[in-house]
Amino acid sequence: MTITDALLKQVYAHGTATYPSECFGFLVGSYEQGGIVRKVVRGSNLRTDRPDRFEMDPAEFVQVERDADEAGLEVIGFYHSHPDWPAIPSQTDVVYAWQGAYYLIVSVHDARPLNVTAWMVGRDGPRRFLQEPLEIIG
Repeated sequence: MTITDALLKQVYAHGTATYPSECFGFLVGSYEQGGIVRKVVRGSNLRTDRPDRFEMDPAEFVQVERDADEAGLEVIGFYHSHPDWPAIPSQTDVVYAWQGAYYLIVSVHDARPLNVTAWMVGRDGPRRFLQEPLEIIG
């Protein structure tokens, strides 16, 4: 997956702003060349009862998908933060992940982004995340 430094900084800012709770958002772009993120869209986290979980607003998803389609793009995945936890998928992430979607996970410690990884649920075999190469371009 490829993302620009400027877009990644938007994800970092979102994770910092919501710390110590998880942030959630959409990755909009195309699946060409291993996935290219052209835009990130902040989403609302409907899970307010636990800071270490997120839940997407279905109405937001429909709107983001509609806007992406009008721009000739598509929702290729999602991003979220892991406050004070590594940037690796949790068991909860595995259970709720959509096959074929990219997942960008940002580890945020003490309100500062620490690292970022990209993942996708494998299409074959047991349901599990496979780490994807992440290219950050200027």
